[in-house]
Amino acid sequence: MLAGLGGLAWGGVFLATERELVVPPLLTAAPVRLPAGDVAEGERLARVLGCRGCHGPDLGGRVFVEIPHVARLVAPNLTQVRARYDDRAFVRLMRSGAKANGRLALVMPSKAFQRLRDDQLSHLLAYLRAVPPVAHELPPTRIQLMARVGMLTGHYKLDDFRADKPESPAVLADRHEADAGRHLALVACSECHGMDLAGFPEEGTPGLVVAKAYDEAEFARLLREGITKAGGESASGMMSAVARDRFSALSDEEVAALKAFLDQR
Repeated sequence: MLAGLGGLAWGGVFLATERELVVPPLLTAAPVRLPAGDVAEGERLARVLGCRGCHGPDLGGRVFVEIPHVARLVAPNLTQVRARYDDRAFVRLMRSGAKANGRLALVMPSKAFQRLRDDQLSHLLAYLRAVPPVAHELPPTRIQLMARVGMLTGHYKLDDFRADKPESPAVLADRHEADAGRHLALVACSECHGMDLAGFPEEGTPGLVVAKAYDEAEFARLLREGITKAGGESASGMMSAVARDRFSALSDEEVAALKAFLDQR
């Protein structure tokens, strides 16, 4: 009897959390077809946005979280799963955080990526389709009982991974932001510093108001080389590593625009 009750309880938890992991359909005019993109620009954008950080330099994917009895989170091999994404499915993924099967793409920074312009999505998709296939088999993402209970009790907050309403006035305004620096901050910096760019000081991530302490040359050095104003690595090492891997691909114009925006805040 106890086993039966346990099974019912597990079933209830499973069904409740499965509903939480389903993303509503994206309401757009059909059919969606992106304009032709530039592969080289897509590769650069993928670097700036950190796609390689989770999916690997060759986009072959990796297991990036493995907690026994809790969860295994896997960044998929994009050279294998790309066949599931026509233009419409790719737009839905980037605008709403829904994978081809309609489930939430856990950990992907959907709030940031949904603010990318159509031309940026075109470049990214062109690059994704051009990358040579990688023979790298991975286990599936697995969410176990402890994680599912944590989802229901608020210990694990799915809202941190969910996109905002894709066609809401605020998201549309951000997607068509004329200030190049603000747009860049929203799509590339918000993953670590939050959509308000105020950071998470309790976790060691400062607000981007700190950029005002840098002159233009120091700020460019930070983004290109990961060297802080004090002349060394960032406190946790994360910003230095991210700068060298990702932000060193920014153009001089993008660095200047980002600095100008952050100085105005």
